[in-house]
Amino acid sequence: MANAARASSSSPVNRDQLPTVQGAIAFVRRSPDDKAPEVVVPNYNVPLGYGSYDVQIRNARPIVDELCLDREGFTLIQRKAPWANESDPDVMRDKYLEDMVPFIKDYFNASWVVPKKDAVIVRTPGAPLPAGEGHRALVRNSAAGFAHVDYSPIAGPVIAAREDQIQGIPIRAYSRMLIIQAWHALSPAPQDFPLAMCDGSTVLDTDLVETVYEGFGIKHKTWHVHYSPLHRWYYFPEMTPDEFILFKGYDSEDRCNPRGAHSAFDNRRAYPNAKPRRSVEGRFFVYYD
Repeated sequence: MANAARASSSSPVNRDQLPTVQGAIAFVRRSPDDKAPEVVVPNYNVPLGYGSYDVQIRNARPIVDELCLDREGFTLIQRKAPWANESDPDVMRDKYLEDMVPFIKDYFNASWVVPKKDAVIVRTPGAPLPAGEGHRALVRNSAAGFAHVDYSPIAGPVIAAREDQIQGIPIRAYSRMLIIQAWHALSPAPQDFPLAMCDGSTVLDTDLVETVYEGFGIKHKTWHVHYSPLHRWYYFPEMTPDEFILFKGYDSEDRCNPRGAHSAFDNRRAYPNAKPRRSVEGRFFVYYD
């Protein structure tokens, strides 16, 4: 996995001096005495509920060459998106997968890659959504503004096996499996609700709350996050369609599993005239023989 971890040969940047913006993110309350303003997070139920916290979110562009998927859990990739101008979401999804699956396989030097087809999601504000909860809609018109990791360790292999079954792919033995997620911003910068990533090396096991996601015919365990002032949150301002955030959702090698939480945040404090975010995200199961 030579391409997955990059480090700079120059002196490291002082991360405490990076430019910041302030954004509100929802976290699971640690105690009943937590006075953070209440936030409702659909499809989840935790005993103490969620509160909204103001978080300092650092500009990660100056440290791109220092970021490592096995440590922070995320990085930024510069790469053309030939499908970005497609107006039909179904056509975009097909072209997105045709483009991204071979890229992911090559980037991680993987034995094979299986895309999670129902997790390609196009966010288009104001778009009408299909009725019903029987399937995951390709198009969404909202963003997830709460700190989370999509799959807890127990859920990763289960979700991967489920996807093989859905696609009729024979299950194969593997030595290692990753769930890799990709996030492209397609609308002009600055976007109103960009994606923030938490440095996984700053997240403790005690910061994580295992809960159950249930929706669109899917039920699995996931992690939500308690607020901690020790967390370091980052984002990439002024993103264009020719770059994307690559981050790790799961790794069967636990020592390389950084528990990288993520969340959208309202960036209109810093940019009152920010554009409505249009974006596309995907998830990929990456395997090694």
